[in-house]
Amino acid sequence: MNRTMPLLVTCALAAGPAAASDDGWRGDPGRGYGRDYDVGTYAGLSFGQLRYNEEGLDTITPATGMFIVGASVSPNLAIEGRIGAGLGSSATNGYGINVNSLYAGYLKGSLPLSPGFSLYGLAGVAGVDYKRDFGLIDAHDTGFSYGLGMNFDLAGNTRLNVEWARLASGDNLGYVYNVDQAAIGLVWRF
Repeated sequence: MNRTMPLLVTCALAAGPAAASDDGWRGDPGRGYGRDYDVGTYAGLSFGQLRYNEEGLDTITPATGMFIVGASVSPNLAIEGRIGAGLGSSATNGYGINVNSLYAGYLKGSLPLSPGFSLYGLAGVAGVDYKRDFGLIDAHDTGFSYGLGMNFDLAGNTRLNVEWARLASGDNLGYVYNVDQAAIGLVWRF
């Protein structure tokens, strides 16, 4: 069983009580949920698991870390950049992958559901540079990327997020593959 999913679910459930607290929120339905400082810049870190799925192979799941920087242009829209790398290699049934680097640029739309909790969608461009020990050894995939996530506001200007994103798709000597990432992160708003 995948070890990342129980971790993500546990963190999401643990953040629920923090997300339910009011902590100075405006509930004005005309303007949506949001704090006065929801427009501005933010930075953070996320840790996750890349999921490499190729026809005929079991899923290979190396760990990843990313630095995130973004700017909210409204309480519901942000522009975000990410850069990161693998945190070691991973192998399954003798087939391994080592992630050299990751990067992405997204337009991020948020849908506040309650004070302190929102869903978001990502759309943009992502790139993954990795080395396989099978098929075409070196791979660099860049293309359209999309994802979904949840934000939980914590104390102060800190926000916890849990997300899934499709980073890349391709063909390895006739075998179709997808590269996804499940991640959990913390963001600090300025």
